[in-house]
Amino acid sequence: MKKLLGPVERLYPMPCVLVVGGTAEEADTLAVAWINVVSSTPPTVAMGLRRTRHTLELIRATGEFTVNVPDTALAAAVDYCGTVPGGKRDKFADTGLTLTASSVISTPIIAECPFSLECRVTEEVSVGEYIVVFGEIVEAHADERVLVPDSDLVDMEALDPLIYIAGVREYRALGRKVADAYSVGLQIKNSLAHE
Repeated sequence: MKKLLGPVERLYPMPCVLVVGGTAEEADTLAVAWINVVSSTPPTVAMGLRRTRHTLELIRATGEFTVNVPDTALAAAVDYCGTVPGGKRDKFADTGLTLTASSVISTPIIAECPFSLECRVTEEVSVGEYIVVFGEIVEAHADERVLVPDSDLVDMEALDPLIYIAGVREYRALGRKVADAYSVGLQIKNSLAHE
């Protein structure tokens, strides 16, 4: 039997990324767990940001942002960037994270994050205390070490992405592989075809 929890702000698991707003001259970052890909044509992410975030101001100023996927070794830096208000500290100097130029947009990516997306804002939607920002992905960067050999696919074990568990406020590593998508369900489909 399932217990009723009421409306909660949780979905398990949640990726935890570092979003950068601004330019090389003035940039800020914050940890974002309320983010995901919402379209493949065009490739688009959506993320919920509190209205008061300094990084949101910088995103609005340029109409651009980057999404940087940290590995589990960066948990302390991610947590710091999510708990220290922007505009008051240089989070990059404090954490040792370094910015490097993007290839399409003016907002930089974080060098230590093995996977990064360059995004252009396409829309904003107001939801309660939050602004949901939609960004079209215009370029992706992946460290060679996290790619499947001879492909442009990311190896999840090599990436070792940081996951946030809401409610209990934990960071975790991604779990084990259980099946191949777009094929494991074919067993059901094939068995129904024989009925």
